[in-house]
Amino acid sequence: MQFTFNLMAKHIMSMEPGKPETEKLKREYITFMKGVVSAPLDFPGTAYRKALQSRSVILGVIERKMEERQHKVHDICDEVEEDDLLGWVLKQSDLSTEQILDLILSLLFAGHETSSVAITLAIFFLEGCPKAVQELREEHLAIARFKKQEGRESKLNWEDYKKMEFTQCVINETLRLGNVVRFVHRKALQNIRYKGYDIPCGWKVLPVFTAVHLDPLLYNEPQQFNPWRWQKGPSPPNMTMTGSFMPFGGGPRLCAGSELAKLEIAVFIHHLVLNFHWKLAEPDNALVFPFVDFPKGLPIKVHILT
Repeated sequence: MQFTFNLMAKHIMSMEPGKPETEKLKREYITFMKGVVSAPLDFPGTAYRKALQSRSVILGVIERKMEERQHKVHDICDEVEEDDLLGWVLKQSDLSTEQILDLILSLLFAGHETSSVAITLAIFFLEGCPKAVQELREEHLAIARFKKQEGRESKLNWEDYKKMEFTQCVINETLRLGNVVRFVHRKALQNIRYKGYDIPCGWKVLPVFTAVHLDPLLYNEPQQFNPWRWQKGPSPPNMTMTGSFMPFGGGPRLCAGSELAKLEIAVFIHHLVLNFHWKLAEPDNALVFPFVDFPKGLPIKVHILT
Protein backbone atom coordinates (compact mmCIF):
# COMPACT_ATOMS: atom_id res chain seq x y z
CA MET A 1 0.00 0.00 0.00
CA GLN A 2 2.81 2.42 0.89
CA PHE A 3 4.56 1.71 -2.42
CA THR A 4 1.54 2.51 -4.58
CA PHE A 5 0.43 5.49 -2.51
CA ASN A 6 3.88 7.09 -2.68
CA LEU A 7 3.99 6.46 -6.43
CA MET A 8 0.61 8.11 -7.05
CA ALA A 9 1.31 11.05 -4.73
CA LYS A 10 4.62 11.63 -6.52
CA HIS A 11 3.21 11.58 -10.03
CA ILE A 12 -0.04 13.40 -9.27
CA MET A 13 1.26 16.20 -7.02
CA SER A 14 5.07 15.75 -6.81
CA MET A 15 4.85 14.86 -3.12
CA GLU A 16 8.05 13.19 -1.95
CA PRO A 17 7.85 9.84 -0.09
CA GLY A 18 8.60 10.00 3.61
CA LYS A 19 7.98 13.74 3.97
CA PRO A 20 5.69 14.75 6.89
CA GLU A 21 3.10 16.19 4.51
CA THR A 22 3.02 12.99 2.44
CA GLU A 23 2.74 10.79 5.53
CA LYS A 24 -0.10 12.93 6.91
CA LEU A 25 -1.94 12.71 3.59
CA LYS A 26 -1.50 8.93 3.60
CA ARG A 27 -3.01 8.62 7.08
CA GLU A 28 -5.98 10.73 6.08
CA TYR A 29 -6.39 8.68 2.90
CA ILE A 30 -6.48 5.40 4.86
CA THR A 31 -9.20 6.82 7.11
CA PHE A 32 -11.10 8.00 4.04
CA MET A 33 -10.88 4.55 2.44
CA LYS A 34 -12.16 2.78 5.56
CA GLY A 35 -15.31 4.86 5.52
CA VAL A 36 -15.94 5.35 1.82
CA VAL A 37 -18.21 2.28 1.64
CA SER A 38 -19.48 2.33 5.22
CA ALA A 39 -23.07 2.88 6.31
CA PRO A 40 -23.88 6.60 5.70
CA LEU A 41 -24.34 7.46 9.39
CA ASP A 42 -23.14 11.01 9.89
CA PHE A 43 -22.63 10.82 13.64
CA PRO A 44 -19.50 11.55 15.69
CA GLY A 45 -17.23 8.51 15.88
CA THR A 46 -18.65 6.65 12.88
CA ALA A 47 -16.44 5.54 9.99
CA TYR A 48 -18.58 7.64 7.66
CA ARG A 49 -18.08 10.83 9.70
CA LYS A 50 -14.33 10.18 9.90
CA ALA A 51 -14.22 9.61 6.13
CA LEU A 52 -15.97 12.92 5.50
CA GLN A 53 -13.51 14.72 7.76
CA SER A 54 -10.53 13.05 6.08
CA ARG A 55 -11.93 13.90 2.65
CA SER A 56 -12.02 17.57 3.65
CA VAL A 57 -8.40 17.40 4.80
CA ILE A 58 -7.29 15.70 1.57
CA LEU A 59 -9.11 18.25 -0.57
CA GLY A 60 -7.48 20.98 1.52
CA VAL A 61 -4.02 19.59 0.73
CA ILE A 62 -4.81 19.41 -2.98
CA GLU A 63 -6.21 22.95 -3.02
CA ARG A 64 -3.15 24.26 -1.20
CA LYS A 65 -0.93 22.61 -3.81
CA MET A 66 -2.95 24.30 -6.54
CA GLU A 67 -2.59 27.69 -4.87
CA GLU A 68 1.17 27.23 -4.46
CA ARG A 69 1.53 26.54 -8.17
CA GLN A 70 -0.60 29.53 -9.11
CA HIS A 71 1.25 31.89 -6.74
CA LYS A 72 4.58 30.66 -8.08
CA VAL A 73 3.45 31.32 -11.64
CA HIS A 74 2.20 34.80 -10.67
CA ASP A 75 5.48 35.66 -8.92
CA ILE A 76 7.79 34.63 -11.76
CA CYS A 77 5.42 35.48 -14.63
CA ASP A 78 5.87 32.02 -16.10
CA GLU A 79 3.64 29.09 -17.04
CA VAL A 80 2.72 26.19 -14.82
CA GLU A 81 5.22 23.36 -15.18
CA GLU A 82 3.84 20.00 -16.29
CA ASP A 83 6.04 17.84 -14.06
CA ASP A 84 3.02 16.03 -12.66
CA LEU A 85 -0.67 15.51 -13.33
CA LEU A 86 -1.72 18.53 -11.29
CA GLY A 87 0.57 20.77 -13.34
CA TRP A 88 -0.79 19.35 -16.58
CA VAL A 89 -4.41 19.90 -15.49
CA LEU A 90 -3.75 23.48 -14.40
CA LYS A 91 -2.03 24.31 -17.68
CA GLN A 92 -4.02 22.34 -20.24
CA SER A 93 -7.60 22.27 -18.96
CA ASP A 94 -10.37 24.78 -18.32
CA LEU A 95 -11.74 22.87 -15.33
CA SER A 96 -13.01 24.75 -12.30
CA THR A 97 -11.33 24.40 -8.91
CA GLU A 98 -14.08 22.05 -7.74
CA GLN A 99 -13.70 19.87 -10.82
CA ILE A 100 -9.91 19.68 -10.42
CA LEU A 101 -10.27 18.73 -6.74
CA ASP A 102 -12.73 15.98 -7.62
CA LEU A 103 -10.51 14.73 -10.47
CA ILE A 104 -7.33 14.54 -8.38
CA LEU A 105 -9.09 12.79 -5.48
CA SER A 106 -10.73 10.31 -7.87
CA LEU A 107 -7.43 9.51 -9.58
CA LEU A 108 -5.66 9.12 -6.24
CA PHE A 109 -8.37 6.64 -5.24
CA ALA A 110 -8.45 4.74 -8.56
CA GLY A 111 -4.69 4.68 -9.06
CA HIS A 112 -3.84 3.56 -5.56
CA GLU A 113 -6.50 1.19 -4.31
CA THR A 114 -6.61 -1.20 -7.26
CA SER A 115 -2.85 -1.37 -7.77
CA SER A 116 -2.08 -1.96 -4.09
CA VAL A 117 -4.62 -4.80 -3.92
CA ALA A 118 -3.27 -6.37 -7.13
CA ILE A 119 0.30 -6.33 -5.77
CA THR A 120 -0.89 -7.86 -2.49
CA LEU A 121 -2.73 -10.60 -4.39
CA ALA A 122 0.38 -11.32 -6.48
CA ILE A 123 2.41 -11.78 -3.28
CA PHE A 124 -0.31 -14.09 -1.92
CA PHE A 125 -0.66 -16.26 -5.04
CA LEU A 126 3.09 -16.49 -5.67
CA GLU A 127 3.78 -17.56 -2.09
CA GLY A 128 1.71 -20.66 -2.82
CA CYS A 129 3.40 -21.34 -6.18
CA PRO A 130 7.20 -21.77 -5.74
CA LYS A 131 7.57 -22.90 -9.36
CA ALA A 132 6.23 -19.55 -10.62
CA VAL A 133 8.54 -17.65 -8.23
CA GLN A 134 11.54 -19.58 -9.55
CA GLU A 135 10.63 -18.88 -13.17
CA LEU A 136 10.13 -15.20 -12.36
CA ARG A 137 13.48 -15.08 -10.61
CA GLU A 138 15.24 -16.61 -13.61
CA GLU A 139 13.57 -14.12 -15.96
CA HIS A 140 14.55 -11.11 -13.89
CA LEU A 141 18.08 -12.40 -13.21
CA ALA A 142 18.56 -12.60 -16.97
CA ILE A 143 17.41 -8.98 -17.29
CA ALA A 144 19.77 -7.89 -14.51
CA ARG A 145 22.73 -9.75 -16.06
CA PHE A 146 22.09 -8.20 -19.47
CA LYS A 147 21.98 -4.72 -17.95
CA LYS A 148 25.26 -5.38 -16.15
CA GLN A 149 26.94 -6.62 -19.34
CA GLU A 150 25.92 -3.45 -21.13
CA GLY A 151 27.18 -1.32 -18.27
CA ARG A 152 23.78 0.31 -17.82
CA GLU A 153 22.60 1.78 -14.55
CA SER A 154 20.32 -0.31 -12.35
CA LYS A 155 17.08 1.50 -13.24
CA LEU A 156 14.72 -0.41 -15.51
CA ASN A 157 13.86 0.94 -18.93
CA TRP A 158 11.23 0.16 -21.54
CA GLU A 159 13.38 -2.51 -23.26
CA ASP A 160 13.76 -4.33 -19.94
CA TYR A 161 10.02 -4.20 -19.37
CA LYS A 162 9.31 -5.76 -22.77
CA LYS A 163 11.42 -8.78 -21.79
CA MET A 164 9.19 -9.58 -18.81
CA GLU A 165 7.06 -12.11 -20.68
CA PHE A 166 6.39 -14.56 -17.85
CA THR A 167 5.87 -11.61 -15.52
CA GLN A 168 2.97 -10.52 -17.73
CA CYS A 169 1.53 -14.02 -17.46
CA VAL A 170 1.67 -13.75 -13.66
CA ILE A 171 0.03 -10.32 -13.75
CA ASN A 172 -2.78 -11.55 -16.03
CA GLU A 173 -3.43 -14.58 -13.85
CA THR A 174 -3.41 -12.45 -10.68
CA LEU A 175 -5.96 -10.07 -12.18
CA ARG A 176 -8.11 -12.92 -13.50
CA LEU A 177 -8.19 -14.95 -10.30
CA GLY A 178 -8.06 -12.02 -7.90
CA ASN A 179 -10.72 -9.93 -9.65
CA VAL A 180 -9.67 -6.65 -8.05
CA VAL A 181 -12.54 -4.87 -9.84
CA ARG A 182 -15.42 -7.29 -9.57
CA PHE A 183 -18.11 -5.41 -11.48
CA VAL A 184 -18.95 -2.08 -13.07
CA HIS A 185 -22.11 0.04 -13.15
CA ARG A 186 -23.86 0.71 -16.44
CA LYS A 187 -27.18 2.36 -17.24
CA ALA A 188 -29.40 1.53 -20.22
CA LEU A 189 -29.97 4.75 -22.20
CA GLN A 190 -32.70 3.14 -24.29
CA ASN A 191 -34.77 -0.03 -24.36
CA ILE A 192 -32.49 -2.96 -25.17
CA ARG A 193 -33.16 -6.56 -26.09
CA TYR A 194 -30.18 -8.83 -25.40
CA LYS A 195 -30.22 -12.61 -25.82
CA GLY A 196 -33.93 -12.78 -25.23
CA TYR A 197 -33.93 -10.41 -22.27
CA ASP A 198 -35.56 -6.98 -22.28
CA ILE A 199 -33.65 -4.23 -20.45
CA PRO A 200 -35.87 -1.14 -20.09
CA CYS A 201 -34.44 2.35 -20.51
CA GLY A 202 -33.10 3.65 -17.20
CA TRP A 203 -32.37 0.26 -15.67
CA LYS A 204 -28.95 -0.35 -14.13
CA VAL A 205 -26.81 -3.23 -15.39
CA LEU A 206 -23.89 -4.67 -13.41
CA PRO A 207 -21.50 -6.74 -15.56
CA VAL A 208 -19.82 -9.11 -13.09
CA PHE A 209 -16.26 -9.87 -14.18
CA THR A 210 -15.88 -12.63 -11.61
CA ALA A 211 -18.55 -14.70 -13.35
CA VAL A 212 -16.51 -14.52 -16.58
CA HIS A 213 -13.01 -14.96 -15.16
CA LEU A 214 -14.02 -18.02 -13.11
CA ASP A 215 -16.16 -19.62 -15.83
CA PRO A 216 -14.97 -23.24 -16.41
CA LEU A 217 -16.21 -22.98 -20.01
CA LEU A 218 -13.60 -20.28 -20.63
CA TYR A 219 -10.75 -21.34 -18.34
CA ASN A 220 -9.59 -24.83 -17.40
CA GLU A 221 -9.56 -25.24 -13.61
CA PRO A 222 -10.46 -21.56 -13.12
CA GLN A 223 -9.91 -21.64 -9.33
CA GLN A 224 -6.25 -22.59 -9.79
CA PHE A 225 -3.43 -20.04 -10.00
CA ASN A 226 -1.83 -21.04 -13.29
CA PRO A 227 0.16 -18.24 -15.02
CA TRP A 228 1.35 -20.65 -17.70
CA ARG A 229 -2.12 -20.59 -19.26
CA TRP A 230 -1.21 -17.15 -20.64
CA GLN A 231 1.95 -18.21 -22.44
CA LYS A 232 2.09 -17.90 -26.21
CA GLY A 233 0.78 -20.87 -28.15
CA PRO A 234 -2.55 -22.57 -28.77
CA SER A 235 -5.21 -21.19 -26.42
CA PRO A 236 -8.30 -22.99 -25.14
CA PRO A 237 -11.13 -22.63 -27.71
CA ASN A 238 -13.02 -19.92 -25.86
CA MET A 239 -10.07 -17.95 -24.45
CA THR A 240 -9.97 -15.65 -27.46
CA MET A 241 -13.63 -14.68 -27.16
CA THR A 242 -14.25 -10.97 -26.84
CA GLY A 243 -14.98 -10.13 -23.21
CA SER A 244 -13.41 -13.26 -21.72
CA PHE A 245 -10.78 -11.21 -19.87
CA MET A 246 -11.83 -7.82 -18.51
CA PRO A 247 -9.83 -6.82 -15.44
CA PHE A 248 -9.83 -3.20 -16.66
CA GLY A 249 -13.32 -3.11 -18.14
CA GLY A 250 -13.65 -2.66 -21.88
CA GLY A 251 -14.92 -0.61 -24.77
CA PRO A 252 -14.83 3.20 -24.63
CA ARG A 253 -14.75 3.04 -20.80
CA LEU A 254 -11.60 0.91 -20.64
CA CYS A 255 -9.49 1.95 -17.62
CA ALA A 256 -7.08 4.68 -18.75
CA GLY A 257 -4.47 3.49 -16.26
CA SER A 258 -4.43 -0.18 -17.25
CA GLU A 259 -0.91 -0.15 -18.67
CA LEU A 260 0.42 1.94 -15.79
CA ALA A 261 -1.04 -0.57 -13.31
CA LYS A 262 0.66 -3.50 -15.06
CA LEU A 263 3.94 -1.56 -15.16
CA GLU A 264 3.74 -0.84 -11.43
CA ILE A 265 3.17 -4.52 -10.64
CA ALA A 266 5.99 -5.64 -12.95
CA VAL A 267 8.52 -3.24 -11.40
CA PHE A 268 7.49 -4.34 -7.90
CA ILE A 269 7.83 -8.02 -8.84
CA HIS A 270 11.25 -7.34 -10.39
CA HIS A 271 12.71 -6.00 -7.14
CA LEU A 272 10.79 -8.50 -4.99
CA VAL A 273 12.02 -11.71 -6.64
CA LEU A 274 15.58 -10.46 -7.14
CA ASN A 275 16.12 -9.39 -3.55
CA PHE A 276 13.76 -11.24 -1.24
CA HIS A 277 12.23 -14.53 -0.23
CA TRP A 278 8.92 -14.40 1.62
CA LYS A 279 6.32 -16.57 3.28
CA LEU A 280 3.06 -15.94 5.11
CA ALA A 281 3.57 -15.08 8.78
CA GLU A 282 0.12 -16.49 9.53
CA PRO A 283 -2.80 -17.86 7.49
CA ASP A 284 -4.84 -15.19 5.72
CA ASN A 285 -7.26 -15.19 2.79
CA ALA A 286 -8.79 -12.50 0.62
CA LEU A 287 -12.37 -11.41 1.27
CA VAL A 288 -14.65 -9.07 -0.66
CA PHE A 289 -16.68 -6.49 1.29
CA PRO A 290 -17.16 -4.84 -1.15
CA PHE A 291 -13.49 -4.32 -2.12
CA VAL A 292 -10.93 -7.12 -2.12
CA ASP A 293 -8.99 -7.10 1.15
CA PHE A 294 -7.19 -9.37 3.59
CA PRO A 295 -8.68 -9.39 7.13
CA LYS A 296 -5.23 -9.59 8.74
CA GLY A 297 -3.47 -7.41 6.16
CA LEU A 298 -1.54 -10.40 4.74
CA PRO A 299 1.40 -10.36 7.18
CA ILE A 300 4.53 -11.93 5.66
CA LYS A 301 8.05 -12.79 6.81
CA VAL A 302 10.68 -11.43 4.44
CA HIS A 303 14.28 -12.63 4.11
CA ILE A 304 16.95 -10.92 2.03
CA LEU A 305 18.45 -13.19 -0.63
CA THR A 306 22.19 -13.62 -0.31
